[in-house]
This record gives sequence, structure tokens and C-alpha cells, in this order.
Amino acid sequence: MTKNDANRELELVQTWLKLEEPLGIATHIDVDADAIFSAALLQTLRPSVPVAFLRADAEIKTEEVIVVDMMNGPRAVKGQAQGSAFGLLVSAIKKSHPLMHKIMKPWAKQLNLTDQGKNCNDRVVLADLVNAWKACGLEDRDILERAVELVRGKWKRAKRRRQQSERAASIPIENGIAVLGVEDRVQAKDLFHRKALAVVRENENGMAVMLSKKAQQTGLNLSSLKSDDMFGEDWFFHPDGWLASFGGPKAPKDPKNAGITITALAERTKRLLAEVKQ
Repeated sequence: MTKNDANRELELVQTWLKLEEPLGIATHIDVDADAIFSAALLQTLRPSVPVAFLRADAEIKTEEVIVVDMMNGPRAVKGQAQGSAFGLLVSAIKKSHPLMHKIMKPWAKQLNLTDQGKNCNDRVVLADLVNAWKACGLEDRDILERAVELVRGKWKRAKRRRQQSERAASIPIENGIAVLGVEDRVQAKDLFHRKALAVVRENENGMAVMLSKKAQQTGLNLSSLKSDDMFGEDWFFHPDGWLASFGGPKAPKDPKNAGITITALAERTKRLLAEVKQ
């Protein structure tokens, strides 16, 4: 494939994504990982566009249809320059869908290898998933549904993580402690990246304190709180001392029964930090 051919395919994808519906997506029957995840990616970006499964030697000329992982006709996208059709699609959406591009790059790198018969050391290989689905008796369209679930779920999670990171940037950190209420649905690691030493959290699942790795390296250990009267027998203390929790997502408890308020828990954590600094 020449450089002009590769550029033509990139432009074809980028132009197709801007077209108004009705549109169509096509790939070959007896799908492999490149075919099914290419179709799944496009259908995730254009959810109402149907996917057709054709003979591998079929040729489509209709402008409204994009044909992935096939070679015949002016609407075909094979991605030989990248190593896979999926790899080409991911390259094509870098500007129009930067978040999707970012999260799909590892999958593209994998398919660029496996679609050429090269070894891949990733823990979960997409080609193996497709083979497993086929072994379970799933037909092409059933496999497409599974692949769309994976792509859509990964994109949805990435968007949620981005929102969490943005929210975390506005959480105040005082004396090395960030306090999270019911509405503060952010991850502790985002606050640790902002130099928080401890995160105190209360929500509908319970109450908890978490320490950053930096805090643990300074000698902080939440197990020292076990002897405090305010922490009852229903509190869990991680053996490594980085977590103290009453309830949680896997074992929810009413925070009202924690025996301590979040304000008092934050104050006790503050004193613990001060004790270690002395």
C-alpha cells in the first residue's frame, strides 16, 4: 500500500464520520478481531448506523457505506499501512474524538500485531476474545454486540474518569487532608496526585480514611487507630495500614452507625498526621 492509499483511507473515514444519516457499516462474515472491533468502534461513534456482514470479496461503491477490514471497492478500509483496519480508524479519530483515540490506542497497537500474525504479550488479547465467543456458538451479530459493549463501556468509563479528575481538581486539601462528602464522587488517587496525604470519605456506602503511598512512607499507619474508642468492631483496618473503613461499595453500611462523624474523623486523621511529623 502506498502513502497515497493510506491517506485516502484516512480521509474516507474522517469524511464518513461527518456524513448525515442514513449511513451503513459493512465488514466480512466469519469475523475476526480486526473486523468486529472496527465495526464496533464505528457503531459506538454512530450508534444508529446498522452493520452488514458480507462476503469478503464483496465490493461496495455506495458513498454512505464504509467497509472495514475488506479490500475491494472504493469504500474499503483495510489499514495495511497501520497494520489493521482498527489501527487506521483509531488514527483517523485523533482530532475528532481525542478521548476515544487515547483509550483505543493500546487496542490498536495490539490489533496491528495480531492481525499480521505477530505475537502479542497483552494480558487480554482481543483476538482470543473473538475466538472464545465463536467457541461458545455466537454468530457474527452476537459477537458484534459483545464487542460494542466493550468499546462503549471503556469509553463511558473514560468519560466518567475525566469528570472525576476535573471534580477532584476543585476539592480543597487542608493540612494534607481532603474531605469528600456524598456528592464528591472522585477517586482518591486523583487527590493523592495533588499531594494529599489522606482522603476522608463519607457516602451512602459508609465512611473511610485512605492514605497515600507518600504518607505510608513517612510512617503513617491507620492500624494505630484501632485502640481509639470511637472506632467500633465494625470498622475494618487493612493489614498494611493504608485503609480504615466502615462499610464500602462491597459491604455497604449506614454511615450514621459508624460511631463517628466525618468531621471528627477528619480531625482525628489530622492529629495522626501531626503525631507522625513530630
